[in-house]
Amino acid sequence: LISDASVLKQLKADVSYAALRIEPHDKQSVTYTITDSTKKLEASVQIEGDTLLISTKKGRNWNWFFGWHRDKTGHGKTVITVRIPQNTLFDTAEINIGAASLLLDGFTATQRFILNTGAGEVNVQNITASNVDIKTGVGETIFRNCNFTDTVMNTGVGETAFEGKIFKNFDINAGIGGTAMRIKGKKTDYLIDAISGIGSILIDGRSATGIDSTFRINNQNALHTIRVKAGIGEVNINFTE
Repeated sequence: LISDASVLKQLKADVSYAALRIEPHDKQSVTYTITDSTKKLEASVQIEGDTLLISTKKGRNWNWFFGWHRDKTGHGKTVITVRIPQNTLFDTAEINIGAASLLLDGFTATQRFILNTGAGEVNVQNITASNVDIKTGVGETIFRNCNFTDTVMNTGVGETAFEGKIFKNFDINAGIGGTAMRIKGKKTDYLIDAISGIGSILIDGRSATGIDSTFRINNQNALHTIRVKAGIGEVNINFTE
């Protein structure tokens, strides 16, 4: 697709029904494969200027309760795999995924990282990003070895797990599902504000349970802030040190 990926500054993916994998390889090029893409299921990977664009054709309406309204056969088989150089630096990355699974691996988004997930299983690993905006859907979402600076995470119905480093501000608005976080670092580096709804919050052994139950962990030398709002689900946060 392109022999020198260093010209790329933006990643945009808008994929409704296909599975998407963005993963590193040891070449300087960007390559891709699309399996089982028929004319009806138009999936494309292209480069426009400094932007890597991944998309599927619109026109199929996803409904949380009933799935696809029409033309259901074959959607589960389409897989878009995009290989990018190891440690690719994007300025911005915006990924919207619908019903199928997603794998993101091994890139950096220096200015903005937006992720909206739907009903599929989502694995995000080895990603470093700033100004992170995450909205998870019905499926399970797992973050492994990620480094996020200034983050807002809104979790949906599914389970969410995070393991990695958190810098500056981290806001979690938890929905119905459970959220488990294992933060690399010391609890004393964080100022923590927690408010629970019907659900419960457990932070390193301290809990807030029941409607509008709150607690605050005030560390004088805190470099970073974590704010948690739990809806119906449970939020569990632990620190490695």
